[in-house]
Amino acid sequence: MAILKPDEIQRPDVDSTAIQVFLKTLEILGGPKKLITYRNLTWLPSLFEAAYVVVLANDYQKTEAEIAEYLGITRQTVRNILRADTETVMKRLEGELQEKTLKAHIAGGLAKLAYEKLKSSS
Repeated sequence: MAILKPDEIQRPDVDSTAIQVFLKTLEILGGPKKLITYRNLTWLPSLFEAAYVVVLANDYQKTEAEIAEYLGITRQTVRNILRADTETVMKRLEGELQEKTLKAHIAGGLAKLAYEKLKSSS
């Protein structure tokens, strides 16, 4: 298996799409103020990471190993994000907002929901 090099992906494209997915996750969560209100700003890196994983998997058809190598995260983290159940994420979200940490599968589910909403509106 060839290792994915950063220059093999058009960075402006992947960055732009990941930012759009990230912003849509914030919208789904009720906006940045809601994260501030619940003191959950530590969620932001997880949400951004999940946005990149979802974009790289869906738009670039990259494998778990390639995504992990590209982002410098574990393959298990990539797998957790990609296997997140989007149907249960909204049910669990209200309880999660009151906690201080965001489980990777919740971030992944949010990123997947955001990605789907963006793709369906374009």
